[in-house]
Amino acid sequence: MIVPHAALSTAEVVALGGWHPRYARVIAVASAGDHGFALVDGNGDGSELEAEHWLWDEGSWQPRGSSGAGPLDVVGPLCSGGHAGDSAWFAYGSAPGQDTVTIAFDGRRHQVPVGSLGVWAFTGIRAGPGGHDEPALAS
Repeated sequence: MIVPHAALSTAEVVALGGWHPRYARVIAVASAGDHGFALVDGNGDGSELEAEHWLWDEGSWQPRGSSGAGPLDVVGPLCSGGHAGDSAWFAYGSAPGQDTVTIAFDGRRHQVPVGSLGVWAFTGIRAGPGGHDEPALAS
């Protein structure tokens, strides 16, 4: 039996990810099922972002991996945040002036909110073993 749980939150990313709450800001966060993704600005100046994979494990969200994502001012319209196995995929991007973007993934379209800094994040869980397309912007 699958037990539902809360989505990954910005507060959890800062508290459980080891970030200093005075300086760090979570630019975008998304989760689906037991997988989450966060784009974090560790020192608050936008000079170096971290793309983080999170996993729901033993009753709480746990950080599972992180990699540099470059400066905030060069985030493109669609960046791959990577994947976990063949089921969970992560993406993020910049869409200044938009409220949402549409992401095509696993044969479906998803409306993804754009945050106050013009950046969005997406986590998708593949429904089945077929296909290996990454999330894509849909027109």
